[in-house]
Amino acid sequence: MEEKTATNIKKILKMIRDARKNKGLTHENMAYELNMSPSAYNKLERSETTLSLERLLKIKDILDLSFSDLFELKTSDIYNQDLKDNAIGNVKILYQENKEINKKLIQTLQEEIVFLRGLFKEK
Repeated sequence: MEEKTATNIKKILKMIRDARKNKGLTHENMAYELNMSPSAYNKLERSETTLSLERLLKIKDILDLSFSDLFELKTSDIYNQDLKDNAIGNVKILYQENKEINKKLIQTLQEEIVFLRGLFKEK
């Protein structure tokens, strides 16, 4: 198994163990909820057996973990866009402003090219 993958699995299992302990649940509680033996659940937490996606999802639900918590996703950087009539108008205004700025920039660069060509011809 790739080292990065193994590290990520260890982080997830530690998060599961910590969340279980914070909720005051034992291996026996988790095993009962997952319909497995306590020793089998203990082996899951210690990464001695492979944790299936199905079991991971059940554990997530039992411990009330979100995907962002479980996988350490930064949801503060996620932006939702709500298109309303005025939002579309604002987008059009920004587009027009950028278009005008780009025209001015192109014109300035063209003038600079003409100037530099003139200097080159003089030499």
